[in-house]
Amino acid sequence: MIPDTENVTGFFEREGIYYVIRDDSEKVEESHLKEIQNLRIYDPLRGIYHHRVTGENVFPFNYGPSTGGMVETVDFKIYTYGERILSLDAIPDFKKRVMKFSGSSFEKALLMMERFNGFHSFSYSTLLAREIERKLDLVVTGETVKKRLILLEIERIISHIFKTARLCEAASQNIASYWLLALRERMMRAVATETGHRYMFGVNRIGGIGRKINVTKIVDTAKEVVSEYRGIIDGLTVSRIFIDRIENTCKIEEKFQRGPVLRAAGISYDYRSFDPYYKESNFKPVTEDGGDSLSRFLVFSAEVFSSLQLIEDAVSRKFEDFKGETYDALSSSGIETPSGDARIVLDVENEKIGKLYVRTPSLLNMEAFALGIKGNVKTDIPFAFESFGIWLSEMGDIE
Repeated sequence: MIPDTENVTGFFEREGIYYVIRDDSEKVEESHLKEIQNLRIYDPLRGIYHHRVTGENVFPFNYGPSTGGMVETVDFKIYTYGERILSLDAIPDFKKRVMKFSGSSFEKALLMMERFNGFHSFSYSTLLAREIERKLDLVVTGETVKKRLILLEIERIISHIFKTARLCEAASQNIASYWLLALRERMMRAVATETGHRYMFGVNRIGGIGRKINVTKIVDTAKEVVSEYRGIIDGLTVSRIFIDRIENTCKIEEKFQRGPVLRAAGISYDYRSFDPYYKESNFKPVTEDGGDSLSRFLVFSAEVFSSLQLIEDAVSRKFEDFKGETYDALSSSGIETPSGDARIVLDVENEKIGKLYVRTPSLLNMEAFALGIKGNVKTDIPFAFESFGIWLSEMGDIE
């Protein structure tokens, strides 16, 4: 019997048999559908977020699906009897996609995976590339490992700066928002110049990096950008107008969410702590314990500075060649995307992709948002939502 515990992080089906993935294991565990249906995260992992309530004078109304200011299309059905939100349904199906990987060549699969969530394309392409490499027992050079780590952290910096800008815009801090967007653009232009694409499409290859990249120029730009970012953060953290909008907003009680959202609720889980790419790094997860939008802001803004430290450490040291071991057919691996850890289970069949399962952080973070917004008011929704770093694009189905 699979217990309903926090360390169960995903489930999938293979030929009528169900399996679960745990945070503390790379080996998946065979289960049964009835047991999996008892998991707290059963519905969220299927993209279902229904929390309807009924009662005297309770009525629903929609926030979306095309709401001004939202980056992606989502519909929220709010249940209320007045000002306070009693519960919320999230309906993410407007952007839901089904991506078919089975039977694809490794190169085609990599091309699709980096477009799964374009904002975090390098994280997802690295996730797939590493899993194929370890299944094929390929040797990856230390220089490739170094460049991948640096670019993963560059992507995290870009993502967190964008998240800060979105949060500032929702909280009516427009000057800070525009400044942050300008910093993000400067960072992305440096990436585009050195890698050939602002979202790093086409950079990863199975077994290595497919382009000659001068990471020094990207790192130099990152140092300048993060220095300016620090000044903006210092200003925001002493702004009572900004702090009053996000403090105690959308507080989290349960602890099944991922990434900065989980770490802002006092749990220090970060997949980089287990990632072999980071084993020689002096890495420590950033945590806060408030569980609200302010705590999430403090975590992901602090992670910008810690990412730069990881980058500077990587630049100054030599990396050993990396060889993935040969694992059982059913094993799982992961990567810490800017929104949280993504887990992957992959079958390789005749040098092509067999069956593929990916559990993304947004699937669980959407449920955390839907629960946390209870008791808040409708006007809290924009900046509460932006503090979660949820991407609808990565909530589609992979086959």
